[in-house]
Amino acid sequence: MAQRQRRGQETIRDMILSLAAVMAGVLVFVIFVMPRGGDETAVKVVATAEPMAAFARQTSYTPLAPAGLPGYWKPTSLRLTGPTGGSDGGDIAEAAIGYVIDRSGHRTYARLRESNAPKAVQKLLGNRPPHGTVDVDGTPWEQRPDADGHLAISRTDKDLTVIIDDGGGKGGATQADLVALAESLQPVQPSGA
Repeated sequence: MAQRQRRGQETIRDMILSLAAVMAGVLVFVIFVMPRGGDETAVKVVATAEPMAAFARQTSYTPLAPAGLPGYWKPTSLRLTGPTGGSDGGDIAEAAIGYVIDRSGHRTYARLRESNAPKAVQKLLGNRPPHGTVDVDGTPWEQRPDADGHLAISRTDKDLTVIIDDGGGKGGATQADLVALAESLQPVQPSGA
């Protein structure tokens, strides 16, 4: 009987050692062999063309949207505020598109905002006076840096104010990227036109 107990204990010990050897092999595989995903999360892209075309049908101005940006420019947010039609400034319309500029190993952010509101620059940027201009396809756009070094360029033409900025947070786009976005702007054709 004692011999049978000893064999039972040896069998359990052998099973534990075998299990430990298998677990060590799994651990080595997980640490050194198992593929890992990238550190960056995937960028969720939103559709902008159709909503902007519907927006263009509702506004009193011709909105602008980018065309022909490289594939690493990814629209990630869209906010449209259409005119309400009221007598208290109800013809005010605003559009905002946020972008992730998703270059390999380096992401930055940019934002396009446009409005026909009176004093739209002050409404959207606060008190950021112009500090010079930057040339965008032969047209001067006002540079509006803030005290923290965030960049914005703006242009008002007739009743439309367009502002392109770095989003005001960490990882903002460069001025060259803001200019590239401004250069890509084209009038949006209303849907059903």
